[in-house]
Amino acid sequence: MTSNMLNANSAVYGDIPNYGEKYLSPDFVKACNDRVFITARTGDELIILSKDKIQRRVALGGHPSGVAISKDGKIAYVSIAHPDGKLLKINTVNGKIIANVPAGHMPRAVELSPNGKVVYVANQFENIIRAFDAKSLKEIGKGNAIRDPFSIAITPDNTKILVANQLPESKGGLYEENIAAAVSVIDAKTFKTIAKIDLPNGSINAQEIVVSPDGTFAYCTHVVARFNVPTTQVERGWINTNAVSVIDVAQNKLLATVLLDDIELGAANPYGIAIAQNGRSLIVTHAGTHEISVIDRKKLDTRILDAFAKSQNRTETFEAICNDLAFLSGIRKRIKLDGFGPRHIAPKGDCVYVGLYYSDVINKVDLNNFGVSKISIGGNEKLNEIRKGDLYYHDASLCFQKWLSCVTCHTEVRSDALNWDLLNDGMGNPKQSKSMLFAHFTPPTMITGVRKTAELCVRKGIQYIQFTRRPEADAKAIDEYMKSLQPVRSPHLVGGKMSEAQERGEMIFEEAKCSHCHTGKYLTDMKSHNVGSGLDEYKDFAFDTPTLKEVWRTAPYLYDGRARTIFEMLKKFNTQNKHGITSKLSDDDLRDLEAYVLTL
Repeated sequence: MTSNMLNANSAVYGDIPNYGEKYLSPDFVKACNDRVFITARTGDELIILSKDKIQRRVALGGHPSGVAISKDGKIAYVSIAHPDGKLLKINTVNGKIIANVPAGHMPRAVELSPNGKVVYVANQFENIIRAFDAKSLKEIGKGNAIRDPFSIAITPDNTKILVANQLPESKGGLYEENIAAAVSVIDAKTFKTIAKIDLPNGSINAQEIVVSPDGTFAYCTHVVARFNVPTTQVERGWINTNAVSVIDVAQNKLLATVLLDDIELGAANPYGIAIAQNGRSLIVTHAGTHEISVIDRKKLDTRILDAFAKSQNRTETFEAICNDLAFLSGIRKRIKLDGFGPRHIAPKGDCVYVGLYYSDVINKVDLNNFGVSKISIGGNEKLNEIRKGDLYYHDASLCFQKWLSCVTCHTEVRSDALNWDLLNDGMGNPKQSKSMLFAHFTPPTMITGVRKTAELCVRKGIQYIQFTRRPEADAKAIDEYMKSLQPVRSPHLVGGKMSEAQERGEMIFEEAKCSHCHTGKYLTDMKSHNVGSGLDEYKDFAFDTPTLKEVWRTAPYLYDGRARTIFEMLKKFNTQNKHGITSKLSDDDLRDLEAYVLTL
């Protein structure tokens, strides 16, 4: 036994790269009265502006991942994702931290109920929504989300919690008709799930959800991946389109999905979304194209409702809207921002404030004349190599017509949980999108090992997925960024330690010979093996051995994603003992083995 060998979970890893230099990385932005509140993701600060000048900086002691502000602006609730999951209550008048409580594994997306009594956070990798009493910060309840809950919105009457789940739930790879991220609807009193609202087939990267002031509609940003066709061309959204879905809150149903792209100009990676304070405009940030869209909300809602009123077939009308690259024509304005990487938005009067993550500045956009002004928050606008590579990985300007970036399919530089038919090993054979964690240190790459190195993958991805050519310096910067990635500590550990079941599973991992292939620092021998999982043309094919690091976050499993869980992979698809000697293990043994693997 190797004593949790290579399970370096005794260390606490971050979810963002170590840039080696000080950057702020403005992320969440909220406004109240005459002040604007900004969380600096890598600066570990809450920055407070008054009249567009820095009024106060509050040191947080960790990476903030969400913020909510009381109605009077005197209290801020900030989630800390790393090094430990915490929820802070801060007096914004004097900058003092009033309370500090545990908030689960990597909490994010803090929201305060409209009545100001409850603070909600989403635990992205535990798939849980936690509720805390706003006064005491005592945990008062929790409900289940679906997969990677990324954003929360509360209805104005305090009755429903709407949760945007970033990734599709693991269902079975090639063998499901609809694979899509979803919105959870949870009862705000009982914390029980009311509904699961599937977004359109191929929906991934659901980033933020917001409810209209009257509680009628909710709006959610996401990508629609066209994963069911080969990636032969990118123009006009052939690979990915970028969207906002509109949800009927009363009915708990998806009303429509509208595309944010223009016919020959993508609006890649929609991220933050907000409604102007006068209720007239819907504002969306495009993190990949460094702009915002300002949409006439009343005309959007009317256009959607009119389309269905005239419809003879609701399904056909929905599909028509979802594929119409001109649906927003005449009711939307695209505004180029002064900086790179817009994320979240804060409406304030006739303006909106936007954090430019990679430029370390704030933009203020006038919604009357669409003028953009830049506000300094003391950030570092000079990019070093890792920071530059981080930007390029998220930058759709590298792509022909700006439809997508690397992160579009490799969500958070991991996997989008979809099968893609790439061109590097023929056509008609879709395979799972892989995590990029440790890709540069574990050659060869791709599931079939068709690329010798990750460096080659980066360059071919620019050429054959983004359909463009870039200077070699850009690819080298992306290499450096990817090399800087570190794994997130598993949410399956308890207090950073293994349970008795997980310790038994570690012994089984050795006894079942799993460590013969999943070995070394990265839990892979970097060789190809026939594990008996190949179907049809891949029968008896030798697949590349993947790292098991962070395998807990990359379901479904096998090259085509047909196994929803590690247990199912070994129980159902390893009857010949080619994927470890597991056929004679009891179900309890397999569960222990799975429990251990999910700690890695």
